[in-house]
Amino acid sequence: MSAQSWVPLLIGTALPARPFASGAGLVDLLATAGYAAGATRVGLSRLCADGSLERRRDGRQTSYRLGRQMAETVTSVGGRVESFGRSVGWDGSWTIVLASVPDELRSTRRRMKSALAYLGFGRLREATWVAARACEDEVKDLVESLDLAGLVDVFVGRPSALADVDAILHRCWDLGSLTQRYSAFVARFAPLRAAVSRDALTGPDALLWWMRLTHDYRELVYRDPELPPEFLPPEARALREQVVDTYATAHGGLDGRATAQVRHALGIG
Repeated sequence: MSAQSWVPLLIGTALPARPFASGAGLVDLLATAGYAAGATRVGLSRLCADGSLERRRDGRQTSYRLGRQMAETVTSVGGRVESFGRSVGWDGSWTIVLASVPDELRSTRRRMKSALAYLGFGRLREATWVAARACEDEVKDLVESLDLAGLVDVFVGRPSALADVDAILHRCWDLGSLTQRYSAFVARFAPLRAAVSRDALTGPDALLWWMRLTHDYRELVYRDPELPPEFLPPEARALREQVVDTYATAHGGLDGRATAQVRHALGIG
């Protein structure tokens, strides 16, 4: 994860009210995680250029805060992270997206594919994407945000008895890789479930482990289609429950210390 990618997450997580944060503090904070000052400054400039950050200068001091749209994105992603793996029941509905985006809009097409994957869609055919849940409203927001009206058709329904659901699952998603990612996450962070292990960490180490935990979990959530439990192999189903529990316990135990350090470094009491 680049220094540029960390900035919105650190500011948005520790400072949700959008106060201006010290630019020098951001540089120092990311330096403790191994990022060069130059890389952080370049990242800050790029984030300001695309509107993700707002910049304020006071003499020689520069401070930053999230732009409103980026703040909304961080909040939205945070909501997805917190709800991940919390089963709320499934009525058997699938969402099908038929998208025909021409080559002259290939950049928009790439953004659409990335957004659909984030929403849990897998590609069934060249221009056909499916998700094992009803998410018509989320797709509508995506179509509007990318100005894809007239290029995308959306259907919500159930597979017929003629459909081989198991074959569809394996065609759209790599369930073996999913199981491996769950297993790797649990193996890496299971020691942090114990309070005695977390309490033994120094302040800087607690922050670094919080960053690693936050990054790896969000990466897993981003890439996970969050299939209904009945569609997961038994091992993956059990491991997903362990992943969610491990994150909740470890993150809950580290969050207070880590965010306090972030706030102090950024000049916020």
